[in-house]
Amino acid sequence: MSKSVFVQSDTKKRLASDVVGQLEEDLENDPLDYAKWTKLIKHVLAKDKEEQVRAVYTKYLALFKFDGEQWSSYINYELNRGEFQKVEALFHQCFSITDSVEVCRLYVSYVRRVNDVITGGEKARGTVIQAFEFAVNKVGIDINSTGLWNDYLEFLKTWTPGASWEQQQKVDLIRKVYKKFLVIPTESLETSWSQYTKWENDVNPATAAKFISEKSAEFMLARSWNTEWQNLTEKKIKRDIFPYSANGDKANLVKNQIEYWLKWIQMEKKNILELKDETQLEKRIAYAYRQSTFALPFVPELWFKFSKFLSRTNEEANINRCIDLLSDGLALNPKSLLLSFQLAELYEKDSGFEKAKEIYNNLAKTLTNDHTKVTEQVSAIKARLNIDSDGDNIENGNSENANVNDDDEMEVEEKKIRQLTTEEKNVLLKLTQQEQDLVKAVTLVYVRFMIASKRAEGIKEARSIFKQAKKFVKIGHQLYVENALLEHFADYKKVALRIFDLGMKIYGTDGNFLLAYLNYLISINDVDNIRILIQTSDTNLSKDIASLTEAVQLSQLSDFEKEQKEKEIELKKGYLKVLFKRYISYASKYLSLDVAQSFANKFEQIFPDDDPIELFSDRYRLGSEDMIAKYELGVADPEEAEPRSKKRKVSHQRTDSVEEIKENNRRGEFFSTPQPQEEEQQKSFVGPTITTLLSALPNASYFGPASESVFNSEKLITLFSNLPNIPVD
Repeated sequence: MSKSVFVQSDTKKRLASDVVGQLEEDLENDPLDYAKWTKLIKHVLAKDKEEQVRAVYTKYLALFKFDGEQWSSYINYELNRGEFQKVEALFHQCFSITDSVEVCRLYVSYVRRVNDVITGGEKARGTVIQAFEFAVNKVGIDINSTGLWNDYLEFLKTWTPGASWEQQQKVDLIRKVYKKFLVIPTESLETSWSQYTKWENDVNPATAAKFISEKSAEFMLARSWNTEWQNLTEKKIKRDIFPYSANGDKANLVKNQIEYWLKWIQMEKKNILELKDETQLEKRIAYAYRQSTFALPFVPELWFKFSKFLSRTNEEANINRCIDLLSDGLALNPKSLLLSFQLAELYEKDSGFEKAKEIYNNLAKTLTNDHTKVTEQVSAIKARLNIDSDGDNIENGNSENANVNDDDEMEVEEKKIRQLTTEEKNVLLKLTQQEQDLVKAVTLVYVRFMIASKRAEGIKEARSIFKQAKKFVKIGHQLYVENALLEHFADYKKVALRIFDLGMKIYGTDGNFLLAYLNYLISINDVDNIRILIQTSDTNLSKDIASLTEAVQLSQLSDFEKEQKEKEIELKKGYLKVLFKRYISYASKYLSLDVAQSFANKFEQIFPDDDPIELFSDRYRLGSEDMIAKYELGVADPEEAEPRSKKRKVSHQRTDSVEEIKENNRRGEFFSTPQPQEEEQQKSFVGPTITTLLSALPNASYFGPASESVFNSEKLITLFSNLPNIPVD
């Protein structure tokens, strides 16, 4: 939210007993915390300070405007004080917002309270009947509306007519209500049908069969609907607010609820009730969609699908309903890319690009703030790596061992390294992944904002957004790539090259950017710049790999830092492979075999363990298929197969293979570090004791060249083969 929900006027230290004040402060920081809102409402009701209660309800219902339970609670609060004017204003306000059986029953009860049929006669009765008709027309199709229908029937049955014509009018009204009620699938439908048949027989046994048979077929359809609904939802669907999101701690529970609601909606679309009136069918579908968003307000998927249902026609009224709906959904899901982009598109189509700009800016601001918070948490944890067990910072030199001799200095420093616990490591990995995801999300928002600005207002406005986006220090390389392409297709090709060159200063070792730049240069056949780019990429990435390799060998690094750097080394090697292969393929097609072979030779020097056949066949692909691997080397599906070079050199450490990196680039995906769960799975085949022992052992390189320090299985086999035959008893 852009504005604070609460404004604290008292800046003094809060008393521990001030529960309401603490809850208000918490909700100022996180106004969408549903659990805290319910606690706050409970506490202010207990204190019973009228203005405070009204203020809290007003603020809560401005956010959760569809919450029928709290609307009923608020209305009852005013009813108990005899504030009928406020009650009527609240009813008028909530009926335009929410569909709630509970609120509708309360409304009818209120109308009956202020319109006494004993003293008010026919006029009062007519007013109450109008209230019932309004209520059943609004929520009578709800499966939970049985109580409302029974209230209506009971009211009519308790009427004592004064004349014979009034008695007949009473019978006609009751029968009319039954006919509307019993074709709607509601709870206890069979019980209601039994009551109806008994009533008809009590009224007139001679005509009962006729009236009953007229509705029996529709009743059977409603009963079938009920049976299927109960089977699909397993009676587990929750109608109250489920205050969890699809990517939170209760993700599985949310997923199950989403599945139940979508099954219900799909069932309505199948028209099991065989409704001939298309308007009635659409009303039932829309009602189910609306109730799903009420129950699962923090699931953008449901808001989006509901809006798509409403917008299936391009009528202006439906578009406006979609805009209102998505605005409500976005208020509860301010970080939703799905809802933000959809709403921005609707505004753009409706010539309301100023409102679309507001959507993009708000989303970028929200995600940037989240990124800042996560980055601070990551920095705080990483800072602890430089703190020894006594809490002294290594760099300050405040150790008790200040007088140790130079020979022991390295050993002391090594002992001061702060190793993360498994729990801390998992938290750090999770936060690091969140940080990376937020960078991508912010980048995506600015990219789409820039593209939309180009569509709506031209290249000048797009350049303005590009300039704005660059202020986010972690902005992804995609911003520069997309901006360059916008300039290119706006016939500013020199500007496009300048944008790529500008990007090179920032993303000179980012394989995704380098590949995008290379592909662009190939598309415009800029041979000279292609050659320069490849040489620069080779230099930059090789320098980075060498620097990281040197850093890994430093004893001052923690295990966690070493693991991260080792993964980065493998990633950059993968980048370099992809770039070389792309250039070799290009050179073999459009330049000369000499150029292609010279770079192939260099590739083999840098990566001597890679299969030369794999490198060669890569440039003879048919589209994305490696036909040589498929038909001559027995690889059934080369796109999914493990690279042949890796079959000879097995590693348990997760790295992106060339094929994986190429596939990622084809799909426009990002490189990412493994999730914490993946890390645990990868290490689960050995116990913690072995892991600790291996992590304490020095790197093999400390024992000399590989020929001297690495176990040679071939020598062992030679030894065994040369042994004399040993007799066996």
